[in-house]
Amino acid sequence: MITVYTITYNEEVLIQFMINHYRERFPSCHMVVYDNISTDDTIKIALDNGCEVIPYDTQNQLQDRRLLDIKNNCWKNAATDWVLICDLDELLDITETKLKKEEAAGTNMISAEAYDMINMEDNFDIAGIKYGIKSPMVGKSLLFNKKFISEINYEPGAHECHPSGTVVYSKKVYKLYHYTAINERRTYEKCLINGARLSPENIKNGWGVNILVTPQQNAPELIHEEYISDRTKAIKIR
Repeated sequence: MITVYTITYNEEVLIQFMINHYRERFPSCHMVVYDNISTDDTIKIALDNGCEVIPYDTQNQLQDRRLLDIKNNCWKNAATDWVLICDLDELLDITETKLKKEEAAGTNMISAEAYDMINMEDNFDIAGIKYGIKSPMVGKSLLFNKKFISEINYEPGAHECHPSGTVVYSKKVYKLYHYTAINERRTYEKCLINGARLSPENIKNGWGVNILVTPQQNAPELIHEEYISDRTKAIKIR
């Protein structure tokens, strides 16, 4: 019933969890992975799970301009009417049955509220992460019916969009689980690696600079303090 599009770079830790989430809710969904030349097992896991993999090469730069182009256009030739465009760590909690009911009600854009999920333990039990805090990604639009949307017009970061067409949002707001804080060490390592990959345009425009850390910043301790703070505010979400 839907086509799921996502973007990856060295996501072997999380990709199977993400695939399972959407396949459980939409068993026959087609999944398309735009991969930025991963060097780990990301591509193998995607292919083993029947995903279509489309590589794109930015010469090892994290380029929001390229990401924006993919997210704004990848869905236009989908074989399904419903399309879902997400980062790999974004899991929208809606089922095929509920989506059919929304479609019957005239909905063509699913309303979502995001929660930043946080691991309350120092492990890699992603499925065991049940707590989170309300995310600043208010009303992020991931799932829509392309018959009614001519352009989605995501802004850099894809947290906001300005769709063109006849837009009817669902009255029900569905939970969006954002799995950014799954392990302190992994968070630090991803910030260090992806921060070093930020393109000159990203740095100039302030796109993604929140992940820019250096060993000199005492970043592991800062990230640890952020984890501790978020854990004190977290509530059970799942």
